[in-house]
Amino acid sequence: METSIPVAISGGRLPPIALTTNCPSCGVGLVPEELREQAYVCDCGHHFRMHADAWISLLSDDGTWEERWAEVRPHDLLEWKLPKPYQETIDQAREEGLNEAVRTGTAALAGRPVWLGVFDFRFVGGTLSIVAGERLARAFEQAASSRTAFILLAASGGARMQEGVLALMQMAKVNGALGRLHRAGVPYFSVLTDPTFGGTPASLALLADVNIAEPGASIGFTGARVIKQATYEDLPPGFQSADFQLKAGQVDMVVPRTELRPLLARLLDLYGR
Repeated sequence: METSIPVAISGGRLPPIALTTNCPSCGVGLVPEELREQAYVCDCGHHFRMHADAWISLLSDDGTWEERWAEVRPHDLLEWKLPKPYQETIDQAREEGLNEAVRTGTAALAGRPVWLGVFDFRFVGGTLSIVAGERLARAFEQAASSRTAFILLAASGGARMQEGVLALMQMAKVNGALGRLHRAGVPYFSVLTDPTFGGTPASLALLADVNIAEPGASIGFTGARVIKQATYEDLPPGFQSADFQLKAGQVDMVVPRTELRPLLARLLDLYGR
């Protein structure tokens, strides 16, 4: 089925994000309002990192976002102290309006119902935690039972060290729920942004029906230095870039942010949801 009406690059007006004075790629002076209208993509193609609020505004039709399980909050179960108390980190993030690294909920994208899972790198580096895993698992299960397409927006440093093995266990739990989504035949699309590392791409972020990366995104399991120490191999230049991942078949396409929402609408049509 063809999309008859052109799809806007954004479902609503994007909120402000933290910006440098000049573009780090081309050096041009930035005009925040102009950049906001371009989904925070510079004319040179540099993609500025966006937080969860901005991604939700970009993907969701205006007024359709309904968040789920925001009341499920993290706690310092292990009494982690270094480099600073984990509870202090949680409390500081709450004062800044953040309660976890993943937000989940329902929305419409160009009139099509979807479930969204959106990482927020501002909260402990977008790390996968007990609460993040629980929210994602519940969202996958709800999407499977309602047969509603799921879109993941990934920006993550991996599993959260302050929660130890409890955080690592979330990969298995989330992938179990994701398996039920796949068995139900429900479409799942993953968008990997800069950066997406560790257990997130090692699990749910690279298991979609279509894996999409943003231009310039860094994607991998761990840093180049750690990999070289473990394998004693010289790694090819740019091996963790989106373009390299595309050539290696790790992702299916690299798509500019200004084309992402129309593409997702098209994919929803093609997959019949």
